[in-house]
Amino acid sequence: MRRIDTLVVLVCLLTLVGLGAGMALSATPPRVAPPPIAALPAAPDPSELREGAIGPVRTLDPLFAATPAEQAIGGLLFRGLTRAGSDGTVLPDLAERWEVSAEGTVITFHLRTDARWHDGVHVSADDVVFTYESLADPASQGPGAGEWTDVEVTRIDRFTVELTVPSALPGFLARTRRPILPAHLLGDVPLSERGAHPFGRAPVGNGPFALAELSEADVLLERVGPPPGGVPAHYGAGPLTPLPESTPRTAASARPSFDRYRFLLYPDQDAVQAAFAEGSVDAMSEPQPAVLQRLIDEPGVRAFAFPATRLLALVPNLRFESGVMRDAQVRRSLSAAIDRDAIVQTVFAGSGLAAQSIISPASHLFDAGPAPAPVVDLEATRAGLVSAGWAQSEAGWLRPGSSEPVVIELLVREEVAAPLDRAMAEMVAEDWRAIGLSVEVVPLPPEDLVEERLRPGLFDMVLLEIDLGLDPDPTPLLTSAQAVVGGANLAGHQSSLMDRLLADLRAAAPADRERRFSDLQAALVREMPITPLVFPDEVFLVRGRLQGVESRQVADVRDRYSDVLAWRLAKPDE
Repeated sequence: MRRIDTLVVLVCLLTLVGLGAGMALSATPPRVAPPPIAALPAAPDPSELREGAIGPVRTLDPLFAATPAEQAIGGLLFRGLTRAGSDGTVLPDLAERWEVSAEGTVITFHLRTDARWHDGVHVSADDVVFTYESLADPASQGPGAGEWTDVEVTRIDRFTVELTVPSALPGFLARTRRPILPAHLLGDVPLSERGAHPFGRAPVGNGPFALAELSEADVLLERVGPPPGGVPAHYGAGPLTPLPESTPRTAASARPSFDRYRFLLYPDQDAVQAAFAEGSVDAMSEPQPAVLQRLIDEPGVRAFAFPATRLLALVPNLRFESGVMRDAQVRRSLSAAIDRDAIVQTVFAGSGLAAQSIISPASHLFDAGPAPAPVVDLEATRAGLVSAGWAQSEAGWLRPGSSEPVVIELLVREEVAAPLDRAMAEMVAEDWRAIGLSVEVVPLPPEDLVEERLRPGLFDMVLLEIDLGLDPDPTPLLTSAQAVVGGANLAGHQSSLMDRLLADLRAAAPADRERRFSDLQAALVREMPITPLVFPDEVFLVRGRLQGVESRQVADVRDRYSDVLAWRLAKPDE
């Protein structure tokens, strides 16, 4: 299995067990003391926005950012070649345009000539090559590690770079949202030394804000003024290498409308929520569903729901002929009994989208035609099971040729690892029990779930989190070639029709992708190798003084800041 084709299963398994250094760091951050309220100004500076975030902040090098605060701050300090659009599209950022070859294997990016690092040096193709080669380095263990292993990065000239992949990958363009790093400051630093390098505590970025202060309690960013054009910064002694090519004239660029963005660091979400409730911060993300409505009800508070690309879905085990879920008619019938809207309202406090497909309804690739809104229909469920040869007895449902009542074992991550999964699974189980089916919900530690049940294929059904990203490539998740034990096709579903549709999707020209996705979604509804449930929203709570925030589909916290240049702080009299 080629490494670039294992993205989906790695996302699933990383979500479950926290493999990789980045996930391990974020899973157990040391506790930090919240900033003393008495030490802060009594009223917010009218030109400063305050966001509460979970710390600590060990490093602001995007290659090693792990905690929620580190990743959020990185979204303001650094930019990628591209950024997230409002509906899952990919828009230019440091790149002003790009071309894709007819085969879809070569993307040529033309960089903006007015983009500079905060020390005045122009962002160039050298920075892009350095960043992507760092990500491809076997020593890279942070978020995004391994995604660039099979990518060839070529410098064409100072502001042009070419990316070549072995085969057309529909979701590849979205990866170029990764923050670009300064080659002139880090190019000579071995990756093994980067984690302890001063750059992590004093980063030079290329985003709309620059680092001003960094402490245990807070991080202060200041908006970047006109490009300084000064002497490049560096962290070591010795002369700097002169630029090999002439510097183009820098055009005026847009700036944030407020002067400072301060992140106040707290040990956990409870502390962040308390700070927001008492007015110590203007904004916070991902409030717990149990307190979301209470916070929204406070005067002047608004909630922005950012549709996420994370899908919570039921994955059946289809590897064995005797499996309970082998019949597509059974899978479709049981899906019709699940009240997804109730899950959204009860588990996620209304912040989410009932899933009709593996593609989010918020995406420009979604087609409601072949994937209509799910409707709860218990009579259709019963009729569908009977049509599949099942029979209902006093003891429960019986499969064809069996006198033993069906008992479905639904596996989930235990509450300490995924607090909401158990509640979701219990609601699904109750929906199925309503038609007389026996269901046993089994919570397991993530390690046991993966190693003892998923890898060897010892399960009936499992609730998993799957993230296909902004520009999805579902091939690893669905192709028959990945249906082997340990492959990315966790269900083990094999279908010649699905394989053909996936091949057509990968080979499709950009203009034809929406139609190809429509065909794929129609097949998914018929075969239902995965039962989609909910796309949870990423919720961003703000006080009334912050204006201009636009909800958009997001794949990670950095995408929330894609339109930060449009944000503004209302004046006291507005």
